[in-house]
Amino acid sequence: MKRKIMVVCPAGGHLCEARIALEQFGENETLFVTNPLPHLKNNPSVNMFFIIDPHVSFLKYILNFLSALKLFFKMRPQIVLSTGGGISISLFILGKIFGSTTVFIESGSRILFPSKTGRLLYPFSDYFFIQSEHLLKFYPKAVQTGIL
Repeated sequence: MKRKIMVVCPAGGHLCEARIALEQFGENETLFVTNPLPHLKNNPSVNMFFIIDPHVSFLKYILNFLSALKLFFKMRPQIVLSTGGGISISLFILGKIFGSTTVFIESGSRILFPSKTGRLLYPFSDYFFIQSEHLLKFYPKAVQTGIL
């Protein structure tokens, strides 16, 4: 049975890492949620949804949450996977609250110190993966995968 996986992260390196990680999940229905960049808008073969990247504005975090809430209840994912970024906070926490399995993968660029998003979402994660053993002191229950 195919599972519905919602991948939420910023476009760019985070999205690239998420796509690599998806190979471990087998064949599923995958929904990508990211910020609207021109190179992502014209690919009809990928289920791509766009929400505002809140970055540093409180108002944008509210708008992001409202978009995330609408999208979450429309899609009802079984798994919410994120590789970080502020864009993912609302959907990740909504996933945890409403019974989705939550999977967080700390970025490979985080070798010595954790990301802000990782620290925030660690308690909401059913599965938390790190790529550097140095991060185990910050995330004691994490699973070290090595480089994706």
